[in-house]
Amino acid sequence: MRVVFAGGWRSKWEGWLRAISMPIVDDRKTVARAMSKTVRDGLWLLVRARNALRPQPTVRLPVPVISVGNITVGGTGKTPLTQWLVVRLHQHGHRPAILTPLPADADEVREHATTLPCPIYPGRDRVATAHQALVNGATAIVLDDGFQYRRLHRQLDIVLWDAMAWLHPDNPLLREPLAALQRADVVVLSKADALDTAQRRALQERLNAWANGAKVLAAFGYVPSGVWAWQQKASCPVTALSGLRVVAATAIGNPLYFALTAQRAGCEVVALVCFPDHHRFTPADAEDVLALVRRWKADGVLTTRKDGLKWQKVWQAGVPLWILEVHLHWFWGENALLQTALSACPGDEAVAR
Repeated sequence: MRVVFAGGWRSKWEGWLRAISMPIVDDRKTVARAMSKTVRDGLWLLVRARNALRPQPTVRLPVPVISVGNITVGGTGKTPLTQWLVVRLHQHGHRPAILTPLPADADEVREHATTLPCPIYPGRDRVATAHQALVNGATAIVLDDGFQYRRLHRQLDIVLWDAMAWLHPDNPLLREPLAALQRADVVVLSKADALDTAQRRALQERLNAWANGAKVLAAFGYVPSGVWAWQQKASCPVTALSGLRVVAATAIGNPLYFALTAQRAGCEVVALVCFPDHHRFTPADAEDVLALVRRWKADGVLTTRKDGLKWQKVWQAGVPLWILEVHLHWFWGENALLQTALSACPGDEAVAR
C-alpha cells in the first residue's frame, strides 16, 4: 500500500509524529523521539505554568457530567464512543447534551449533528455552553474531549487509549504524562482489533499499572458494516467493496487504521492519501486524488463518514466515491461501562427534570 501525504506540511508533520510514536524501535526513531520529546516537554512546562498562574475555579452543575477524553493527540475514538454514550443515556430516559471545544463547522460537530438524538454545543467556554444546555432542558452533560478541561466538575472521567499507540513516557503524541491516567475513573482501550487476544490482555495490564488500579474496563474496535455510494445516493452492503481497488483519502487523526479497516471490508487499498486532521477539502484536492485514481487504475475513492461530508462538496461525479460505514465491536466491558455511566447519571434525575 502506497502512502501519500497531501494538503501541505501539516500532513507530513502529523505522519512523522505518528510513525515515531508506533511501538517499534530503531536508531532513526530513537533520535526523532528524543527531539520531539524535548519540544513536547517544553510545551508541558508552559501549560503547567499557565495553570499555576491562572487557576480556574471548578463549577458544579445541578446535573451529572461525564467526560470522554484522552491523553494523546487525536484519533483515539472519542467521537464514536461519545455517540455510543449519548445514545445509551437517551435510551435510559436522559436528555443528554454534548459540549465540545470545537467550532460549529468542525467535522465532529457536523457528524454528531447528523447522527445523534441530542443537541451539541460547540465552544471553548464549556461553562457557558453547559448553562445553555441546562436552560434547554439537558439532564446530563457529556464533555467531548474533556479530560484536560478542569473548570467543570464531573461525576465520571472516561479516558481512551489507542491500542496502536506506544505506551511509553517518550511517546511524542502524549498531551500530558502517562501518570495522568491516575486521574481517570475508567480507561477504555480503542482500536483493540489491531491486537490479538494476548496482546490486548498484556496492554490492559500495563495500562492498569500506569493508572494505579484496575481501570481498563472495556475494549472495542471497528467492524465495517456498510457502504454509502455517493453517486447513487444509496446504501450498499459492505460486500459491495469486495475485490475493488480503491484509493483511501482521509483527513483524520489515524489514517493508517482506517486503511486497515477498509482492507477488512474486502477491498484492496492501492494508496492511502493522508490529509491533515480536520482538513477542509478543495477542488484542487479532489483533482489530486482523482489523478492518483487514474495513475494506479483504481475503481474509486473510499473515505470515512466524517470526511464524506466534506468530499461531497467538491467531488466530481465521474469517479465513484464510497463512504465506509463502521460500527463498534466490543471485545469486553460494554455492559460494565454502560452500568458505570448510568450509576454516574441516576435515572431519577432524568425523570425529575
